[in-house]
Amino acid sequence: NNEPTLTIPFNRNIHRQSAMAAEKKRTILGQDPDVLLALWANVLSWLVSTFVPSFLPRLLPPACSEEEVEDSSAAAADHDSRGGRRRTRCVSIGRPGGSEQLRIVRLKQGVATVGYNLKELFCAPPYTPPLEGSAASSSGEVIPPDCVVLRNDAFSVNYADCCIRWGLYESAKRFVGYPIVPGFDVSGAVERVGSDVTDLKEGDDAFGCTLFGAYSSRVVVPSLQLRRRPRGLSAERGAALPAVSLTALHALSLAGHYPPPPGASDGAAGTGSRAGEYSNKSILI
Repeated sequence: NNEPTLTIPFNRNIHRQSAMAAEKKRTILGQDPDVLLALWANVLSWLVSTFVPSFLPRLLPPACSEEEVEDSSAAAADHDSRGGRRRTRCVSIGRPGGSEQLRIVRLKQGVATVGYNLKELFCAPPYTPPLEGSAASSSGEVIPPDCVVLRNDAFSVNYADCCIRWGLYESAKRFVGYPIVPGFDVSGAVERVGSDVTDLKEGDDAFGCTLFGAYSSRVVVPSLQLRRRPRGLSAERGAALPAVSLTALHALSLAGHYPPPPGASDGAAGTGSRAGEYSNKSILI
């Protein structure tokens, strides 16, 4: 079988440096200031929503430059011939707080969401500049050669996404900040491919993961993070697989059980968990 297998490297130096940075961080009364700020934001949200709900809009930050306020007439005209939306819609979290911070916004023409691992090579998350070939501009940004634009049909909701909204998810704060578009799992159709992409083409159904930015109708993703969706696997079911599966594989990697040694025999899966299944089988991703 010539299919590529996924290997998950573990850099202990990075983890050691992260631990040292955490030890040096200043505290207030022994507590992480970010945790205290998140606690206050959520308590404030509860107080306002309980006693003066009409004030909730005042807790929202101003919209950023890529976001656009829409009216009903603009929304009605924002469909292409296939019934899809020309402009990207996403869920944006403007700052830590309650559920009022989850806003569905329409982005300006040609703008999509993007994960933080493209920060150095392309643009800072959560939004791209207008992309080449969009209605916004014929001379927009060209996507990186190893990436695709995915027209996203489904994403999953994970516990980490709740932590992002609370303001307690460390990698979200460190690598993206606010505003942020949460979510890791994506599943949809390839809308555009970079010049070096050979394993996917326009129109292919694909699923995979992005490092934040999945709560969106259009995402720029490295092709390495996507796979063609098998026939019979719905977009919704495809979006339910990547994050939980990769988390299980990463846990096994940390424990030294993945990739499995040559000649490892199949065995019974664990109690329905991905980790139990993967620990006994050589899985091709």
